[in-house]
Amino acid sequence: MKKSAFFLPVTACILSWVFSGCAASHLYLETTTPEEHGISPVKITDESQNSVVANLSNLSVYSLNSTGYGGYREKGFFWNTGKRIAVSPDGTELAYISNVNDSRNVMVKKSSAGGPSTQRTFRRAQNVFWGDDNRLYFNDNTSNTSTLGSVDSKQGSLVKQLTSNNNDWSPNLSKDGKILYFTRFDSSGPYIWSLNTETGELTSCTRGFGPVVDGAESGKIYCVRNSTKGNSEIWHIDLVKGDEMLVLSDTKRGFSDPAVSPDGKCLLVVGNSLSSISKKQNTDIFIVRTDGSQLTQITYHPETDCSPIWSRDGRYIYFLSSRGNKNRKFNIWRIDTPLLNR
Repeated sequence: MKKSAFFLPVTACILSWVFSGCAASHLYLETTTPEEHGISPVKITDESQNSVVANLSNLSVYSLNSTGYGGYREKGFFWNTGKRIAVSPDGTELAYISNVNDSRNVMVKKSSAGGPSTQRTFRRAQNVFWGDDNRLYFNDNTSNTSTLGSVDSKQGSLVKQLTSNNNDWSPNLSKDGKILYFTRFDSSGPYIWSLNTETGELTSCTRGFGPVVDGAESGKIYCVRNSTKGNSEIWHIDLVKGDEMLVLSDTKRGFSDPAVSPDGKCLLVVGNSLSSISKKQNTDIFIVRTDGSQLTQITYHPETDCSPIWSRDGRYIYFLSSRGNKNRKFNIWRIDTPLLNR
């Protein structure tokens, strides 16, 4: 297997495919692991030039049900959720969240490796979604609340405020641009709401968080719900008919951040796994069919992998990872989409 790798000494040890027996804490600087054969990772950003914001893991959570965290309560392992990367409608550019001047903002760059980035917001942005209307949707934490806003992806930085005076996150726009789904938090926990972009009508839809539109059908979504047993699950909701289907659940894992493939047949999700190298829980990327079958783990690195999205043609997967650098800084990575059995 061809490896894109480099080694650096840490204390008195030389890093290799496995951790050495030194007492100090070690970094795993390989860009791949032996289990990741064939995915051909390519680093799109450079940590020396970009401060990429990602979803952190191994968080402390008192009550999972009231949060928008992903989790596996049996091991006490929890992580942030939400999309921190987005792909332009023509597939040539990426939007991501970066720390700029002590504030988090949306940046845009070409989807190829390297190259400059352009700042598109001057607020305090978190999650980002690139609509087919070529606007960037994000939640804005500039004030004491989290509101939704949008900005033109190509020019200017004028923000159109979409919601106010609430705690709103994770925007996701329907293909026809008429319905914006998002997560709203209140004292009862996370709920999915919708905003009619033409009339301004707001509707409380269903329990859950992290909504993703199911293909071209704006009345159907995927979302995350935290079970009473303390694991995060992926659900499919038909908001018109009221039908609900549990797509993905596991007693030994939690799952979050679904992303629907361009052909509508598969989902990318984030889930926890036990690293064969560090022997610790971390988050990795999985692929599963939309009927819940053929769950397949894609990444196995002991560092954090999160926020997976598809390229517009479905050939590649973009995600965030802290792999491959000594300071555990996050970058955008691209891998080939693995083939599932047809």
